[in-house]
Amino acid sequence: MIKKTILVLLTLCLVICTAACSDSDEDTTSSPSNGVVVNESLTPSKSTPTSSPIETMPISSPASSSAAISAIDLSTAIADIVEKVQPAVVFISAEVETESFFFNSSSTQTTSGSGVIIRSDGYILTNNHVVEGAVTLEVTLPGFADIYEAEIIGTDPLTDLAVIKIDGDDFPTVQFGNASALRPGNLVIALGYPLALEHGTTITLGVVSNTERSFTLDEATFYDVIQTDAAINPGNSGGPLIDLNGNIVGINSVLAGMAQSIGFAVSSNTAEPVYEALIGDGHRVIRPWLGVHLQDVTPALAADADLPRQSGVAIARVEEGSPADQVGLQVRDVITEFEGMEVTEATQLIKELWQYKVGDQVNITYWHGDKEKEVEIILSVERPE
Repeated sequence: MIKKTILVLLTLCLVICTAACSDSDEDTTSSPSNGVVVNESLTPSKSTPTSSPIETMPISSPASSSAAISAIDLSTAIADIVEKVQPAVVFISAEVETESFFFNSSSTQTTSGSGVIIRSDGYILTNNHVVEGAVTLEVTLPGFADIYEAEIIGTDPLTDLAVIKIDGDDFPTVQFGNASALRPGNLVIALGYPLALEHGTTITLGVVSNTERSFTLDEATFYDVIQTDAAINPGNSGGPLIDLNGNIVGINSVLAGMAQSIGFAVSSNTAEPVYEALIGDGHRVIRPWLGVHLQDVTPALAADADLPRQSGVAIARVEEGSPADQVGLQVRDVITEFEGMEVTEATQLIKELWQYKVGDQVNITYWHGDKEKEVEIILSVERPE
């Protein structure tokens, strides 16, 4: 019996010793991803020595060592991205004519903003409000002594975007990325020329707070924007918002004046088709029109206006002869689905409508009184400017 007990104890000791030796051989230097993917082309690979004397190893916890390596790699990757993108971010100076209250005269003032070169032959994407009303436009590129005169190719006030052009070839460019791939918490980089600071862009780093957001601010409606805490100041307008692949995911457009660390950029999912339309035939964006004025439905509005639903998009007005009028949509009807997708906000419905062309047919589900109805609408009319 005693011999059996001793044999069991010896076996247990052997198992424990084997497990301890196995644990000591495990690799504890691998870095956790923390949700950050570093572009391999931007980060040189590092070889790990096959052996290292124990006495030369620094005394630190494996976790802190891995975190430090990740932070260094991320910092290097961001610097590489900025170095790649920065040459294509331009400073825009606009001379704008303004009316004077004295003797019905006019005067000019100089405003400034930013832009990003999309095509090597000088096509630049910026904000509409940067170039609106400009008598002359001048563009300066980082590292270039020359000042280029620019012409306005096309504008789209609805999305606050515009395309201008400078003469030349082989300019540095940046490509559009996929804003749909962004998630709250992702890092983004904003580049531009705030406060008219020339001679090099200002770079700020932040996180994405929200995507595909639409809202009204100071009587202007913004569609499909990315919210970020990357610092965006006056003059940043028109500059690019860049992801960690070095691609444009937004065009910096507006900052919330009553709040800190809240800025917005027009999503590349909206900016890219607008850019393509503005450089195409006609140099303008053609969108279909339903012919209705819409309002978000809330429980309070539903009670006040005696609406049939407490959520959805209510029709506040129908334009006579419009596609909506032709199929019988009326004031107080509540739209709940567009092409099979639930809609709860007017800006959401309008943004979805942009995916279609004049002449397309769409299905709308709505409530008229206590009855749910479905109707097919031919988008036969272009949205008025």
